[in-house]
Amino acid sequence: MSTYFKANYYDGLTSRPQEAEVALREPGSLEVQLPNDRFFWPLEHGGMEWERSGSMLRITFGDHPRKVLIVRDPLFIKSFVMRMQLAGRRGVYDRTLSLARRGPLLFFLALVAIIVVGYVWVLPFTAERMALLLPLEVDRKLGEASYGSIMLGLPEDTARSAVLQEFADKLDLSEKFDLRFHLVESEQVNAFAMPGGDIVVFSGIVEGMERPEQLAALLAHEATHVDERHSTRMMVRQMASYLFLSLLIGDVNAVVALVAENADNLRNLSYSRGLETDADQHGMERLQAAGVDPAGMVQLLELLEQEAADMPEEMAFLSSHPLTKHRIEKARELAQRMGAPTATDPELERLFQALKVREAKEAPIETVAE
Repeated sequence: MSTYFKANYYDGLTSRPQEAEVALREPGSLEVQLPNDRFFWPLEHGGMEWERSGSMLRITFGDHPRKVLIVRDPLFIKSFVMRMQLAGRRGVYDRTLSLARRGPLLFFLALVAIIVVGYVWVLPFTAERMALLLPLEVDRKLGEASYGSIMLGLPEDTARSAVLQEFADKLDLSEKFDLRFHLVESEQVNAFAMPGGDIVVFSGIVEGMERPEQLAALLAHEATHVDERHSTRMMVRQMASYLFLSLLIGDVNAVVALVAENADNLRNLSYSRGLETDADQHGMERLQAAGVDPAGMVQLLELLEQEAADMPEEMAFLSSHPLTKHRIEKARELAQRMGAPTATDPELERLFQALKVREAKEAPIETVAE
């Protein structure tokens, strides 16, 4: 009397399983019994493939669309695997076990290679994409948690910060976040954006500028980092690496250390060339929408390139925002395609000149009637 085992059958046309019964038949075939049909699959047929993992056996057969059988009965799985092994046909699970038994060193090296590939390429890529699925509130909380630690000890010029804020507000740089601008008194040529909307600009980078379009380009560039969540993506990318390592070595303290390190080093968070080019492009689109010449981005990049040769130690901005000839050329080509606006808001020029003064209160801002 034949012994049948329960299985789930998928015909390859729909995702709905059908109840089935299976049995091993001589000479070398698998009988599949459905409520209204019965057929046989030759075990040594080239179109048959199988894999097992733990308590499940998966058998596929035929050309597209391939049929699939899922069997969970331990006795059938054992009998089927023994039959296929005798025929010299093994699944991935069994081939892996065989490799581990016959060549422990080779198996270990292969495992290490998989871990390295996952850590270096797959994990960062996946983490960065997953960051985009997080709600915007996560960016705001990350920024709030980091702001106090980062700004501690930085001499913010509150008067000129107010001027900078007024300048930026006229550009309307973000629809997602409430952007807050801070000007820090320092000769360092630097600027950085925190997740959630805080943007810090050092006076050293402003004082080297000659035109308001350059400042508008800088703020639009940093606003893009915020709006496109570049900082959050890079932080999650770093976080994923630390979490991965902490799981491997069993050190949960690495997670705590991560938070402190990111809060301290966010001002030097380095963006990839792709994200920098993205910030340039979207920043120029924001300039055009605000009625500012997009060529201001080209002027800003050329200014930074020129100043980098004169004072390399002070160019902290370029260490975290890598500048290349290709990036400048891309910005120049885009500016030519966009064209210049017919007129620019004169208020931007007035606010720019007020900001250039060492103390904004020395150059009082008069309200201009509209």
